[in-house]
Amino acid sequence: MIRIHQVKTADPADLEKQILKKLNMPKKDLEYWKIHRRSIDARKHQVQYSYVVDAKVANEKKYLKNWDVFRTPDETFRFKPAGEQRLKNRPVVIGMGPAGLFAGLLLAEYGYKPIIIERGSAIEKRSKDVDHFWKTGELDPESNVQFGMGGAGAFSDGKLTTRSKDVLGRKVLEDLVSLSANPDILIDQHPHIGTDGFISILKNARKRIEEQGGTFFFDTRLDDIEVFNDSLCAMTISRLEDENFEGKLDDVDVRTRITETLPVEAMIFASGHSAEDTLRTLEKRGICMEPKNFAIGLRIEHLQSYINEAMLGSACHQKDLIPARYQLTHTANTGKGVYSFCMCPGGYVIPSSSALHTVVCNGMSYSDRAGDQANSALLVQVTPEDYGSGLFDGMDFQQKLEKKAFDLSGSYKAPVQLVSDFIEGKISDHFEEVKPTYELGTVFTDFNTILPEKIAESLKDALIHFEQKVPGFTKNALLTGMETRSSSSIRVVRQSDSLESNIHGFYPCGEGSGYAGGIMTSAIDGLKCAMALMNRFERPSDLNLK
Repeated sequence: MIRIHQVKTADPADLEKQILKKLNMPKKDLEYWKIHRRSIDARKHQVQYSYVVDAKVANEKKYLKNWDVFRTPDETFRFKPAGEQRLKNRPVVIGMGPAGLFAGLLLAEYGYKPIIIERGSAIEKRSKDVDHFWKTGELDPESNVQFGMGGAGAFSDGKLTTRSKDVLGRKVLEDLVSLSANPDILIDQHPHIGTDGFISILKNARKRIEEQGGTFFFDTRLDDIEVFNDSLCAMTISRLEDENFEGKLDDVDVRTRITETLPVEAMIFASGHSAEDTLRTLEKRGICMEPKNFAIGLRIEHLQSYINEAMLGSACHQKDLIPARYQLTHTANTGKGVYSFCMCPGGYVIPSSSALHTVVCNGMSYSDRAGDQANSALLVQVTPEDYGSGLFDGMDFQQKLEKKAFDLSGSYKAPVQLVSDFIEGKISDHFEEVKPTYELGTVFTDFNTILPEKIAESLKDALIHFEQKVPGFTKNALLTGMETRSSSSIRVVRQSDSLESNIHGFYPCGEGSGYAGGIMTSAIDGLKCAMALMNRFERPSDLNLK
């Protein structure tokens, strides 16, 4: 097989003709072909479809002489566990976000029968809890956009940014397709699933893991661990006594929890970046951690029609084009990096709090990206110079901003401001064409008085730069806060070879542990940690292990 790059056509129906033309190939030499990657180029206001194609051809050596033709690489995932240490207990995965999910899938595939512990609810109940919060403002701090089956990625645009040459990335995409994702994610340059697409995937993943001997415990939190001779030996977990509690949680979570301590020698810790209580406990137990740089900012909303025209020009009116996206970066006059992140075409700004009396927002799209507005995070890089050198100072910094936003109205209403007013430093008093998509209501504010001065100045400088690059970017646009959960402020330190922490058998994993940023990198890290665990521990031989 050969891989042919840069096969371009204005009409996808002419793709085979363009393959033959590009290689000056007679049709009899082209035995078979399939699309490996596709993208759309509309930069010159005339839409071109660009393809990478895998083909089986006669006279292969002849066509390999072309400068953009190569042998098709072997992208098959292959792994043979090499672990020799006997497991007395089943391995445990903490968290069922993308990292925990793919760690669990791989462990189950190889017969390790993982126990997966998720502090939030199963997706059926979680979806109801999130919807209830969005409609009433009554937050469940254990079942929300941050916590629950699927992690924060289940309520997002579902971007699957990947590296085409990464075998693990390819496995993630293929596994997702086998779990009901649209097969187009295997070939699209910018694949995405959408929030609605995750529901069936998560249900199918759970079913597969359970059929292979895995077990799930939802509404169950990791409260503590025990260590003996620098090795993990036990964990304390607690589960909600009444999973269907219907009371209102105004100030504190008053629900009763049932606690038990269980032996465990191998744990993949993929809690996500909002499990502050768990991280503080682990630090007390000697798990090595360090502060890391992260980013905070605001959400910006535009009309999707404006983004389409700004990015695609006159081509934006062509039929069947997907909603346009953008990616912007700038080094501000403060020296700080500012960038767009998690851009959601045809999407919505959603309430994303996980702690009572805080306001957090994020972006989300459905699979069709059919909303009238686009949104993206605008983030500023922050370092210990901004918030302090203590291990948890970054988390305290995030929470301070989230509580400030809540205190503006004493509710989960989000602070908002027109971009033009933010640049001028005045409180907005009306909306223009762009209306907030945040469901719980909004309150006008001046973000210059909420954000630290250096961060506000960085954002304003970047916005002025983005206006020069994309005319109209600041003219009819709305800012919503607070975007504070884009990444973890802490890294749980692990060894580069074994992927264990300083405690043997404890594998920090995913975004919350500081090793990923987004669905794909988290899922890939989950696979890496599962392989590392299996390369140390042999598969349990006793099929009756509990």
